[in-house]
Amino acid sequence: MPEGEIEIAYCHACGTSMDVGQVAPFSNVECPSCGKHTRVKREFGPYTLLRRHAIGGMSVVFVAQDNTLDREVIVKILNEEYGNDEKRIAAFEEEARITASFSHPHVVRVFTTGRAFGHFYIAMELVPGGHFEHHIRERGSIPEAELLPLAIQVAAGLKAAQAAGLIHRDMKPGNILLDATGNAKIVDFGLALVTKGGKAQATEIWATPYYVPPETIEGLPEDFRSDMYAFGATLYHALAGKPPCDEESMDTNKLREVKRKILPLAKCAASVSPETCAAVDRAMAHDPALRFRSYDDLLGALEAARQRLAAGAAMSPAKAGNGSKRGGHGSEKLALAAAAVLIFGAVGFAGWWIMREEPKPVISQGNTSPIPVAVDPSGGESSAQVGSVYRSAGEALRAGDYAKARNLFSEVRDLPGVLQPTGSWAACEVVIAAYLDGKSDEARQEAETAADHIRGAAGLPEVTRSLLMDGLEGIEGFRPIVWSSEDPAPNGAALLVSLIAGLKNWEHGMIDLAMPHFDAVLAAEAKGSDAWVAPYQEILRGYSSDAKALGSAIPGTLPGTATACRALADELHAVHASLKTKGRAKFNLRALQLDLEKHARSLGEDEVAPSDPVPVSADPLADVRKTAAACRFTEAAAAIKSPGFPLKDTEPRVSALLLLAEAAASFLADLEDKLSTPPEDVTLELKDSTKLDQITGTRSGGIKILDATGSTRDVEWSEVSPDSVIELHRHLVKAETSEIERLRRHEQAIAFDLLAGDPARGKKAGESLALSSPAFKRRWDLVQAALE
Repeated sequence: MPEGEIEIAYCHACGTSMDVGQVAPFSNVECPSCGKHTRVKREFGPYTLLRRHAIGGMSVVFVAQDNTLDREVIVKILNEEYGNDEKRIAAFEEEARITASFSHPHVVRVFTTGRAFGHFYIAMELVPGGHFEHHIRERGSIPEAELLPLAIQVAAGLKAAQAAGLIHRDMKPGNILLDATGNAKIVDFGLALVTKGGKAQATEIWATPYYVPPETIEGLPEDFRSDMYAFGATLYHALAGKPPCDEESMDTNKLREVKRKILPLAKCAASVSPETCAAVDRAMAHDPALRFRSYDDLLGALEAARQRLAAGAAMSPAKAGNGSKRGGHGSEKLALAAAAVLIFGAVGFAGWWIMREEPKPVISQGNTSPIPVAVDPSGGESSAQVGSVYRSAGEALRAGDYAKARNLFSEVRDLPGVLQPTGSWAACEVVIAAYLDGKSDEARQEAETAADHIRGAAGLPEVTRSLLMDGLEGIEGFRPIVWSSEDPAPNGAALLVSLIAGLKNWEHGMIDLAMPHFDAVLAAEAKGSDAWVAPYQEILRGYSSDAKALGSAIPGTLPGTATACRALADELHAVHASLKTKGRAKFNLRALQLDLEKHARSLGEDEVAPSDPVPVSADPLADVRKTAAACRFTEAAAAIKSPGFPLKDTEPRVSALLLLAEAAASFLADLEDKLSTPPEDVTLELKDSTKLDQITGTRSGGIKILDATGSTRDVEWSEVSPDSVIELHRHLVKAETSEIERLRRHEQAIAFDLLAGDPARGKKAGESLALSSPAFKRRWDLVQAALE
């Protein structure tokens, strides 16, 4: 509206006309006749202003009613100060245009723009959950497990904005909104455009000092990495409970100084995992060139941190070195075994035939009241979130994505205020999902977390608490959990315990003791409060199929000739390829193949005369290294773990060598799995320089090739050039989409190089990876004793 133009409003009480041309929208005007107050200038296009929501640096924000679609929206109106500033208006319009030009679930949607009463406005989505700054202020800090999914959402929104040519320039907790289901949405893209088209100078900092990047302070050109810095500072604030710097003024000299002295996140938040600390610190690097090269790289780092945290693999500095809470020599061995998995993702190949012990008394499976996994409608927003996440977890189970299901169940378990028994039920299903994914060591860790949750769960019936605790405690150790045919058919929590017991037995190679538990679960009626068991029953049918395949393939005793041993090992390749389950079934089958190969070699060797004494090595570790150098890593690990080994497996150099041997064994096993379908564009070279250009498959301890005559030939890994083995690994790992899986295989490749390949190359690769990955640095330090 042109300056000075009359705008007439009418008193709602007496009808007196009033000139309101000079007042702001939504002003409360007193009637000169009756003294009553009337809100004026409320109608903005199809929207009616209902209440003031917030006041920003450039605009006033109102909640309004959309009279066309009958919904509440946000209407953002340019401040009076800028109402006649054409460049500011142009910038405001440009913000609306660009924000509306792209759509992303984690960016607030713009509906329309327009003018009313001479004011430009933007109508956008109303996000009802409040801004993130409020949550930090109310709670002090945000738990890492809760923050990382939100951080991934915000980073994805920033990536979409960058693709649309937009830089936010004011990322901070107050510009992250949470919707009713707890998802994050970015709001307020105005400031970036002000410096592009407005009258802001290089020294004008339109940002919050806590989060502003150094290049903005210096008036230097900005790009997406400037948003990345502010986003990293926002995460820092949420995790540490305080901003990365406490300078509140916009004094350039003061800001420049404090930005150079920001402490690493680990110094202010010791409980945060090293992976998350590393991601935040890199996003906040003072030099933009040292930050992540793209949002994809940032998203990869955040997702890797989230997965490690959800899997229980990320140990905080505060917990590192504390050891098992159970104490004792046995717990030290368990911790060492767990470390083996963490260090190189190695999975032990010990067969079930060497793990049988006296059965443990059966856990009571008596009838209890069925315990439904349901959400109390009085739970409000958190209950709605629980129901949604639980449904997603069920879908992941049916799709065979057990890692995703595990993360979702963890989310339910850790949700503040989750009702019982839902929280405890989810805690147990985290354990089940880890077993289904073949991660038995991680399942044991999750069982401890579940026990802690159940132990302190308020409102959980004591009968249920006792039953679940007994079931989780049965996971410890290698003793089986034996099903008693005298027990009644389980339901409710007893059904959950049977499923856990069966999976524990299965993953320890005791298939005959797992199947009675599985049969009990399969016989249950999946309806009513036990409807949750339906997807597990479908999964268990795959276990039943594998049990039959393994039962028919595994002999009672090893064959008596080398030829028969190798023939059986070859036949087991087809069985291995047919297995439907993940985890120990496949690894145990590989273990049997390796055992057959070892037995075949022993049968082919000349017998030592009884009168000849068996020489005792002066350096037993030298013998282990010699075995490992021949790519017989499983034998090397078995030698260290054998009862007669003269050195304790807790001695640093012994435990370090054991970890490397098991990791290298897993490395070759992974290659064999990947080569079950031979690649067409890979050429290997033997140590004698012979080229192998046609791989036809794998065998236990090596590969199958066609030689120059067209005949099939078996080649052991020890015959293949280490350079070719590493090159083959690089070729096969290219197709891997999981960052965590790539890291695991890279670590295993380093172990192979250190023991049987090029130790100098392996050490160089390890040192390089340790510089870029704090998590690997801890694991790398543990194996140094084997390199001395």
